[in-house]
Amino acid sequence: MRLFEDEIADLLGRNGIGFTAETFPAYTMLSATKTAYGSVPAGTVRIILIPLKAFSIEEAMEQSMAAGTLSGYPDTISIAEDRWMRNREMMAGRLLAHLGIFRSIYARDCEIKKISRTEADSFLERTHSYGGAKCRYCYGIFLKREREKDFGLHNADGRLLSGCLIAVAEFSNARRWIKDGRSVRSYEWIRYASLPDVRINGGMGKILNRFIGDIGPDDIMSYADLEWSDGQAYRRLGFSADGKKSPVTFAVVPGSWQRIPVNSPKQEHIPSGSDTAANGQEASSIRYFRNFGSLKYRLRLY
Repeated sequence: MRLFEDEIADLLGRNGIGFTAETFPAYTMLSATKTAYGSVPAGTVRIILIPLKAFSIEEAMEQSMAAGTLSGYPDTISIAEDRWMRNREMMAGRLLAHLGIFRSIYARDCEIKKISRTEADSFLERTHSYGGAKCRYCYGIFLKREREKDFGLHNADGRLLSGCLIAVAEFSNARRWIKDGRSVRSYEWIRYASLPDVRINGGMGKILNRFIGDIGPDDIMSYADLEWSDGQAYRRLGFSADGKKSPVTFAVVPGSWQRIPVNSPKQEHIPSGSDTAANGQEASSIRYFRNFGSLKYRLRLY
């Protein structure tokens, strides 16, 4: 079986992206050339490739500490082996978008609609690293104008058609507390994702403004995943840094590449001893991965 690092190197080569590679005990780092687009100049993106080779939680923590020293910086992303193996198409589209190869759409050419959680989760399972989430409010960004064929496919004929769902956001219900003698209603912006090969210029701002107009929140908080982001998108929207969410350790079952948080109720289903998983994986093949945590951001509206 080919190493996932080789598959990613081949992806870059096929798309004419130059890069250099350095190999370390815990990870491989690719320094890839980012294509200029709009007002964003060309530059270099560091891609941290993390193989799943930790057979214990302690090993996963050591690997995370080594690779995590590079996380949270601009133009730096991390790709763990299980994410790539579970959904290559989605991960490839997101990676190329970070390198300046994507379909650009203006928010003015789109409209925002409320959608069902079923529709939102179905979209996010294909486009977001963590899939859908338990939420209260779901919104979709729909294209108003048909796009001619460029690169990437969404419809069989290569076009993004009018009415096509191209991004989804999920928000929580309100949490309430008393501050300075008044009741504060705080909501979490739980998910946002567009089609992997699509960037919507102004899309996050448009969907945020729609939610604020509909619900009238006092406060909105969200998290920037340190595997993919330094939080710049939130800062541009007026959010302020508000702490950090601690890393999470997962058990990963090769084959299904399912992540199961350690100490969660699902942990009891991980095979132990001589047991085997449903896909025939021996307990000894279970790997562990510890992510880098998230940056917490908050938008105060009161």
